[in-house]
Amino acid sequence: MCGIVGYLNLSLKDIDTRDHQLDNQLDHLPAMCSSITHRGPDEEGMRLFGPCALGMTRLAIIDIKGGQQPISNEDGTIWIVFNGEIYNFQSLQEKVRGLGHSLATKSDTEVIVHLYEEYGVDCVQYLEGMFAFAIWDKNKERLFIARDRMGEKPLHWGVFNDTLIFSSELKGILAHPKANKDIDLASLQKYLALEYIPAPNSMFKGINKLPPAHYMVVEKGQVSTRRYWLPDVQTQDMTEKEAIDELLRLLKKSIELRLISEVPLGVFLSGGIDSSCIAAISQQFSSHPMKTFSIGFDDKSFDESEHALAVAKHIGSEHEVATFSPDMGFETLSELWTILDEPLADASIVPTYFLSKMTKKRVTVALAGEGGDELFGGYPTYQAHKLAPAWGLVPQGLRDGVLMPALNALPVNMNNLSFDYKVKRFIGSAAESPVVRHLHWMGSIKLAEQEKLLLKNKKQLDLASEAHLFDDLPLVNLNGKKSANAVMDRRAANSVHAVVNNIMRLDMTTYLPDDLLVKSDRASMAASLEVRLPFLAYPLVEFALKMPPNLKVRGMTTKYLLKKAVAPYLPEYIMKRPKKGFGIPVAKWLRGDFKPVVDELLGDSFIRKQGIFNTEYVHNMVQEHQSAKVDRRKELWTLLMFQWWYRKFFV
Repeated sequence: MCGIVGYLNLSLKDIDTRDHQLDNQLDHLPAMCSSITHRGPDEEGMRLFGPCALGMTRLAIIDIKGGQQPISNEDGTIWIVFNGEIYNFQSLQEKVRGLGHSLATKSDTEVIVHLYEEYGVDCVQYLEGMFAFAIWDKNKERLFIARDRMGEKPLHWGVFNDTLIFSSELKGILAHPKANKDIDLASLQKYLALEYIPAPNSMFKGINKLPPAHYMVVEKGQVSTRRYWLPDVQTQDMTEKEAIDELLRLLKKSIELRLISEVPLGVFLSGGIDSSCIAAISQQFSSHPMKTFSIGFDDKSFDESEHALAVAKHIGSEHEVATFSPDMGFETLSELWTILDEPLADASIVPTYFLSKMTKKRVTVALAGEGGDELFGGYPTYQAHKLAPAWGLVPQGLRDGVLMPALNALPVNMNNLSFDYKVKRFIGSAAESPVVRHLHWMGSIKLAEQEKLLLKNKKQLDLASEAHLFDDLPLVNLNGKKSANAVMDRRAANSVHAVVNNIMRLDMTTYLPDDLLVKSDRASMAASLEVRLPFLAYPLVEFALKMPPNLKVRGMTTKYLLKKAVAPYLPEYIMKRPKKGFGIPVAKWLRGDFKPVVDELLGDSFIRKQGIFNTEYVHNMVQEHQSAKVDRRKELWTLLMFQWWYRKFFV
């Protein structure tokens, strides 16, 4: 696990360090590597190759003594810097040896170099794992960059003044003097609507994210990207027993591969289905008690620590729990913002970072459960999509004149997923098309509201509607159609199962890689902890996409098949618990412990000087929330995280 950086003169002119007033012969690499030291505190590696520069910071997991990077092939003509883990590296080592290659290390990194020698850009087809890497091919004068299928590891890039610059994190690019630091308005709008910025965009104009399952080739000054993996989403008939047997086989294989490590390893355990089954199966592969970790909250509406403890006792793991309080929240977020370089309004990044720091004290690698909800149907929103048609059958006069006013008048409750919060969000968008209502339920500030919020008139806004937020995302729903509207085909219009299944695919290609996996990567790597995600093994993903929809969400039962498959491993009551999610008491904190920073960053003075938002509109939102007249937790947290980012980079 590492962070990588690099750049290439597109003219192929050699990098000349004499052009800069530097004391070393590595040009800008030291500054770029230094900016992402948290990703790999164990060692650095840097090298210049004529027009190309490669650098990395390493967190040593496999071949601790011999896996230093950059790593080359036998004759030194092909070099790589690599971030991630290749879980099938041992079988790949045998493969490349059989092809006549000699291995100078025991690392998973080196096999990629030899696979590239044999198969060129198709080397990615042989890799199972999480990765982002860059290869410099001296003979072809080619830079080859690739990112894993699901987007577990990040890769940012941009072209500035005839120089292509790339890095695991934005700050690595910004450490190069040619990079610009301008806000992209379209990305700001997407962030405000979604709470994250979907690939290929970033908050900085001119800096892109390489999408998951894509590679980039830079040759003869030309930059081209291509998707290399497109899973089959055609549903297959299978019995319940066949589905359970295959799911368990693939999940067990995935977990077994992800337990390979030369350093101490543990499991994040929340007490939910996903993390609990990973912990239980991991324990079966271990001859000693697994180390499991969770956090609790003073606010009991968010606390799941008792459930995690029950699972730990059931499977016999060595469990640790720490309580997360509001004062820790502010301190943790302040610390996290020294690492973050793009706004993310997923508040669960705060406890995730706290949990990562706590876990790092005991282990260097942790398994976690991200991906289970998107693949097997775990979110309450999927239930809501099944209820939406019924809401549409209510006579409009009764709905608009009686029910909606009565429900909107429910007293505001600031607890986690309180009844009034869920009901108000549901009725506010239930009548919209499936894609739009889903984005409203999951997101924050609707584009119609942004017209009032942003100090730009309607003609200057770049986005027409929520349905087109993902128009520039490659193959958003895995069927070759670019618009999010394409998620809803003709059959879906008459099938609730199809609607839910396609919404799950939308989440898998947007919310999962651009929110959840960003959160997981940044929070864990800020603590120099490697997190591995068994549900995202691509054979398991391919199987889940082929499962019939009624095996995922049956009636109002979410994760129907997954629950049946893992029930023998867990306490019975865990199967029946409603999903709570991993969050923090944002609504309450905004009125209490976080109020001073709300007053500062969302106050009239800061907003006026900034010149981006409508002062009166923001002021009214703050007052509505502080008086408990309206629950504005999502809107205010989204704005607050942007303001925190803005202050860091522009004030």
